[in-house]
Amino acid sequence: MKKYTGKTATAIIPIPNDKILLIKRNTVPFKGYWGLPGGRMDPGETVEQTVVREAKEETGLDVAIVRKIGEYVEKGIKDDVDYEYYPTCFLVEEIGGEMKRQESEIQDIKLFSLKALPDPLAFEHDKMIMDYLKIKNKKS
Repeated sequence: MKKYTGKTATAIIPIPNDKILLIKRNTVPFKGYWGLPGGRMDPGETVEQTVVREAKEETGLDVAIVRKIGEYVEKGIKDDVDYEYYPTCFLVEEIGGEMKRQESEIQDIKLFSLKALPDPLAFEHDKMIMDYLKIKNKKS
């Protein structure tokens, strides 16, 4: 059984009109799940650098960090993979680029209404989005 572990970073990229950008992964253990853009940290990289790099690689968009949403734990066994990730989720804003999926890892990329999110979302991503909505609703 393969084991994946480590620190990761995810990005909540809000889009006008109460939408959010989600990706459908083409790689295990997240294959077939909709989730937030993000991935594992490269050696020598900060979690902030990771979220900016991963957002660009997976979505084609240049982003800037607005704030940290929280730190999470994703662990379990799926598709013969034992995984234990420690993602930090960031709220980011789009500052450029053109939306285009990373063909090697991403099956699909879509905008979803915050009121009609797909089910199931990948692992802790529903918790991350709920935490974002709490922050967003406090500002309203």
